[in-house]
Amino acid sequence: MSNNNNLFKYIFAVVVVFIIGYTMYVLFQNKKEENNSTLDQTSTLSNIQTDLRFAITGLDTINPIISNNRNVQELSKIIYEPLVSLNENYKLEYRLAEEIARDEENSYIVKLRKGVLWSDRSEFNAYDVVFTIDFIKQSGVPTIYSENLREVTDLAVIDDYTLKITLATPVPFFEYNLTIPIMCKNYYEGEDFAVSEKLPIGTGMFRISEMSSNVIKLAQNEYYWDVDKKPMATEITVNLYGTMGETYAAFKNGEIDILSVKIPNVEEYIGSLGYNKIEYKSRDYDFLSINSQNDILSDPAVRRALSLAIDKNTFMGILGAGHITSNFSLDMGSWLYTKDLNVAVDTEQAAQILFDAGWERTTNSWQKREGYNTKRLGFTLTVNSNNQTRVAIAENIKEQLSNFGIYVNIRYLAGDAFSSAINNRDYEVAIVGIKLGYTPNLTTFFGEGNIANYHNDEVSEIMQNISNTTDEGVLYEKYGRLYEIYLEEAPYIGLYRNTETIIYNQGLVSNIKANCFDIYHNIEKWYRQ
Repeated sequence: MSNNNNLFKYIFAVVVVFIIGYTMYVLFQNKKEENNSTLDQTSTLSNIQTDLRFAITGLDTINPIISNNRNVQELSKIIYEPLVSLNENYKLEYRLAEEIARDEENSYIVKLRKGVLWSDRSEFNAYDVVFTIDFIKQSGVPTIYSENLREVTDLAVIDDYTLKITLATPVPFFEYNLTIPIMCKNYYEGEDFAVSEKLPIGTGMFRISEMSSNVIKLAQNEYYWDVDKKPMATEITVNLYGTMGETYAAFKNGEIDILSVKIPNVEEYIGSLGYNKIEYKSRDYDFLSINSQNDILSDPAVRRALSLAIDKNTFMGILGAGHITSNFSLDMGSWLYTKDLNVAVDTEQAAQILFDAGWERTTNSWQKREGYNTKRLGFTLTVNSNNQTRVAIAENIKEQLSNFGIYVNIRYLAGDAFSSAINNRDYEVAIVGIKLGYTPNLTTFFGEGNIANYHNDEVSEIMQNISNTTDEGVLYEKYGRLYEIYLEEAPYIGLYRNTETIIYNQGLVSNIKANCFDIYHNIEKWYRQ
């Protein structure tokens, strides 16, 4: 009987070992297939290189809160984390925050993610968020994030993972303003950021492992909470350069894998071979603002005709590389830009619209009889005389519309005089340029007191609806209707926007989805061949 028991135990042990071994084999094969699935078709696990090479030109400080260096701000996205981030379509994604709920009209309850560790293994909590926001609000140190928090008046910690943020006045899509890199209170409290020699710690997928006068080394953060974003790259070398000339030379020599550049003619510095180039739309947007309180321009038919009579493609000869025609503020890639507002030139349709509205084309102009008076279709176009590009665009528009029979007088104003004219709505039509925010907020264009004096009852209702909801279905519906009204009534005419550029070596295998907020989307899948 004893021998039978021993035999049974032996067989049972063999079966258990076999099951465990087989299970481990299957898991290994699945992991291997998972890794292979992220590889380029020409790559294998044996020939990829998991170190990446980046660059910073003109480093001021690696601290993202006080740095004014564009490359530092880009790099900060993979070292530090905000409460919320934005994906490649500028759609909000929770990161250190697990949920943000509007508590009242001007306050928010923020639930934080539990189990997040700083790269020194200390625990992230609500006091880190308060420390970061308080520093930005109260330190007096210039920071690019001050505007994000301008309306914040109070912070209250409810518990270690919950806090309440109160605003002075309601801010549409305020959650988008919480894309601020959060800093560790216990690590930084009492430190002078300007002179501190501490290596910064973060909660991101990479940590700073080494820093010298000419290089910053990043390693995988082994305590990173988001296991779904474990990067293929094991380390990143960030080379530091004093000038863009040095940076371009290093890229050309194959010492840098990827670089964001401001200039459109980068080929003049690095040639045109051996690398790939991606352009994406920037936040710099120029448009015509039409004062809807003007006698003639108050007619939507006139504004619609103007939008169809201007050929924006002719601007490209003036603007050159690094620009693209643009029809709406959100066409830089926003997730709520659900309809291509392609306002192409169509002078025949423009003429028909004017004719249907009671205008007649004489030899040189469009005119309209009202009682004993005859109106001539025309307006004064205000432009900032300090901006020679916009002056050239204004003169181009004048020539186009003159050929169509619409008289345009250009008013050249400089500096403060131009700003005053826009702020006081002292213009008929003006070329305005603004740097847009990341949010889908359209208050500047359609809200109360908008810059075009534009009012439409349905639009006002839509603006109220979208400011009081986070329901995506409702937002898609309301924005879609807003686009239809925009095309029908044309209170603004989009002109063009700048583009920005990413260049990367052909050896970098990646699915780059760069935008103005983050050039490192999908970095967890990047590697070198």
